[in-house]
Parts: sequence; C-alpha cells; structure tokens
Amino acid sequence: MSPETLVQILADSFRGRQLFLVGGCLRDRLLGQASSDLDLATDALPAETRRRVSRWADSVWTVGEKFGTIGLEKDGLKAEITTFRADTYDGVSRKPDVSFGTEIEADLARRDFTINAMAQDVHSGEILDPFGGRRDLEARIVRFVGKPADRIAEDPLRVLRAVRFCAKLGFELDPESAAAISAAADQLQRISWERIRDELDGILLSPHPRKGLRLMIDLGLARHVMPELLRLHLPEPARHRMKDLLDHTLEAVELAPACAAVRYAALLHDIAKPETLSEDEGGVHFYGHEKLGAAQAEQILRRLRQPSDLVDEVTLLIRNHLRIPYYSSEWSESAVRRLMFDLGDHLEAAMALADADVRASDPTDYPDFSARMEELRARIRKIGQASEMARIRPLLNGLEVMELLKIGPGPKVGEVLRFLLDEQVDGRVKDRKDAVRAVLERFGKET
Repeated sequence: MSPETLVQILADSFRGRQLFLVGGCLRDRLLGQASSDLDLATDALPAETRRRVSRWADSVWTVGEKFGTIGLEKDGLKAEITTFRADTYDGVSRKPDVSFGTEIEADLARRDFTINAMAQDVHSGEILDPFGGRRDLEARIVRFVGKPADRIAEDPLRVLRAVRFCAKLGFELDPESAAAISAAADQLQRISWERIRDELDGILLSPHPRKGLRLMIDLGLARHVMPELLRLHLPEPARHRMKDLLDHTLEAVELAPACAAVRYAALLHDIAKPETLSEDEGGVHFYGHEKLGAAQAEQILRRLRQPSDLVDEVTLLIRNHLRIPYYSSEWSESAVRRLMFDLGDHLEAAMALADADVRASDPTDYPDFSARMEELRARIRKIGQASEMARIRPLLNGLEVMELLKIGPGPKVGEVLRFLLDEQVDGRVKDRKDAVRAVLERFGKET
C-alpha cells in the first residue's frame, strides 16, 4: 500500500469530519521527499477517531490518547491522528495543559516553526499556510511561528529543535529567530539531559551535522550542552597549522558515516588535546590525548544519559583512534592480529573514524592513507574475522593451569592465562598442545 492509498482510506473514514495532513509529513511532501509515516489532525475527539479507524486498521494504539493522539498501522504504514489542540504553558514546565479545539488554524498557531505549521485538507487537497511555511521552504529558512521569544518560553527545547531542523534540511536560521535563541540559551537549564541528548543525537545523525554543531556554538547553546567543545580553538600540530582544531573536529564529524558511535567518536576524539598540549624543538605534541580523551568522553556521554553500550563503543574508538592511521607495511602479522582482537566487532567503525580523521586533517595525506588501508584490509581478510578474533579465550582454564604447574589459586594463575591469551592472539599458540608447551616453557622452571 502506498501512503496516498492510506490517505484516501482515511479521507473516506472521516467523511463529515475535518482531517488534515500536518507537520513533517506535509513538509517533506512539499520538498519532494518520501515520508512513509503520516501525521494528521482532526476535529474528531480521540474516542471517535479510534472507532473510525478500528474498523479497518491492522492495529491501533492509544498510548497518546489523553493528549488527543490515536495511532494506527495498515499494511506496514503508520499514521497518527491528533485532535485539534490549543495548548497553554505555565512558563515553568515544558509540558502543556492540553485542551482540544475545533479549528485547524488554532492548532497550527501553537506549532513551533512555519515549515511545520501547514496543513493539507485530505478531502479537497487544499493547503492551508497561515504563517508562510511554503515561502520559507522555498527560501530554505527555519523560522518560528509568531514571536520567537514566545515559542521558546513555551518550550525551551525548541532552541535545539531549530538547530536540528537546520542540520536535517540544510536550511538557514532566520535572523530574528537566531537572536531569540541566543538570548534564551540559558533556558536550556530547564530541560532534562535525556531530551537534550535526543536533539543532539538528531543533529549528529543529520545530513549536515557540521552546520548544526556550528550553530550550537555560535548561538551559545554548546555551553549548556557540551561546553568542552568551546576549548577546541587550537591549531593542528605539525601540518603547517592548516586549520583550527575545532574546524578539524567539525569536519571529521561531517565526513564520518551517519552512525551514532562513529560520529560521537569523531566529535570527541581530540577533546583532550587542550590539556595535553606541549611543544619542544621537535614541534607540537599531544601525548596521551587518546587515553585522557576516552575518559573525558565517557564523562560527557554519561552526563548526556547515553546508553552504556554506546559509551563503551565510543570510548573504545577514541582510545584506539591513533592506531589505524599509523598502520604501515612494516607491521607484523602479530600486530594486525592484535588490532583485530582489541577492536573486534568495532573494527569497521574504527576504520571509518580513521578515514574521517585523516581526510579532515590534511587532504594531501589521504591518497597514501587510502592505499595503506587497502593493504590493511587485505591482511585482515587473510587472517579472518575480527569478531571471531575478539572472542578468543585461553585454551586452558584456571584449574588446568594449576594442575599443569602444580600451583594453588593466586595471582600467578591470572598471569599465566593472560600470557596464554597473548600467545593465541599473536598466532603463536593454535591448539591445546601448543598451549601446554608454551606454558611449560615460560613458567615451568618457576615452579
């Protein structure tokens, strides 16, 4: 079923009632972009909406019914239908007092941006555009509905939503809206870290993350979301001081694939360079910035209430982000196996991060880097899957080690198991016979 067919079914089901396509799905349609999920607004109350769609929908959900929203799915397509609303805010909470209305114009007036405040009548096809949303779409501008300060006061999260839409659509922010956002930046303190995180995720995963991040910095939002970014105004080392470190960071994010772990790693991979900056006759150095950066990234991501698996992957990528760019043909097979073991399932993400980092540093280095990466990939394919390498465990267990060496429980057992694992990763031990031999050769005389 196509979205147009579902719209026609909805139009037939709501005969005698007002029903409009609204919000993002209409905006995307006017931009010529596909939009599979539909948002609609109606003058029917939620109970009536539920009755009208339950006759034919494959499934119906009512989680948002108290806010006027009934959701449905038909042949894999989803739609949400919301009763016209006329929300009011108390200026303290970002949660509105919800009241249902009877006019689409009032419903549109409560929305955030002009490009989201249009409606198309599903019965007649007429488009209602009381705030100039189509004009702003054509001009590629994000603009608040009505007075920007009023819209922000209702919900301060809208300062980040405006940035996210600019990053998502590649649009500019209108000057009056930008000024209001800058003036209201401190109101982000009213917003939970979880909601801030969701908007930041949207900015980073958008087609234009550099635009969004630059807006966050220029409008004063970064000091409430990620103030650590504001310290990154440092020149790049040893590359003819080609670009500011912040510029390098934002470009690396833009060049990284739209994967949360890789883009967060690109954003934070050099976050500790200000603390590790040193200079001598050999040039500028940032010794240990990858280890300190991983620790700082963990603090930042936990502050943002990111899930633990994302935190773990990002910190792993940052801690190891210098290894792949420095790969050379001189690496032994053992060194390649060690890289595969350490990164495991995250090896491809690490290579994507390295690619973005090098391209954002000095484009003249990239052809040589690209050739070295092809060689590294060939060597990895010859060895096998990195994920399998990461699952290697010692071929002997602790009890077997104690019996073999005639020792009791203690630190020595752990030392032997770590040695054995290293030998297996490096490819010197391949089976239990090799394991017994290696352990006896290394530790047998000690016991």
